[in-house]
Amino acid sequence: MIDHIRRGPARRHDAERWLLRRQRRGLMSYDLEWADLPEPASTARSRLETCSDLGDLCVHSPACLSEYETHAAAYQFHLNIAGMALCRDGMRRTGMTYQATPRPFPACPFEDIDDWQSADQSRRDAYNEVERAASAQVVPQMVGIPEFKFTSNGPWRVGAREIEEALDRYEASPPQLRAELEGDDLWAAWLDWLRQTVSRGGFTVS
Repeated sequence: MIDHIRRGPARRHDAERWLLRRQRRGLMSYDLEWADLPEPASTARSRLETCSDLGDLCVHSPACLSEYETHAAAYQFHLNIAGMALCRDGMRRTGMTYQATPRPFPACPFEDIDDWQSADQSRRDAYNEVERAASAQVVPQMVGIPEFKFTSNGPWRVGAREIEEALDRYEASPPQLRAELEGDDLWAAWLDWLRQTVSRGGFTVS
């Protein structure tokens, strides 16, 4: 795990914490994760999602949230607002991103966490499907990654093709500019992480 934010000791109920990731679209930190996790992290993430939807306190041992965080940590990248601003600026300067206005996300049809947890699974699945489509949106004919995916918690999904295009633009940028950017440890770590995600279906931003 690469972490550039400090976390408090408090932990929310698993279900609350998972649902809040869908709702916190203006927070000043960014959690990024490979879209396609290897095992056992993939199973741990699915197990957490399923357990969280049930609405009861997790009774599994080890706890689903702890198990997920343990296995998924190596495939995550965390940034605070300053760190993301640095990465966003470097991507803009090297043509890796483009400016665009995102289409609105679908309105959340659930009143609160209780409504979400008590809803029929087909209703949750339907919302998840339209949210995933919105989170993966791009602008046709544009090259790279839309910058709006790095200006809010979305949730967003950055696809492998977007990343490949962005990295190609980076390699085509002036050598002096690349050398300047790569003198910063955070940028170097960010660039390395982006390259890893190409073969993992891209990554999510939340």
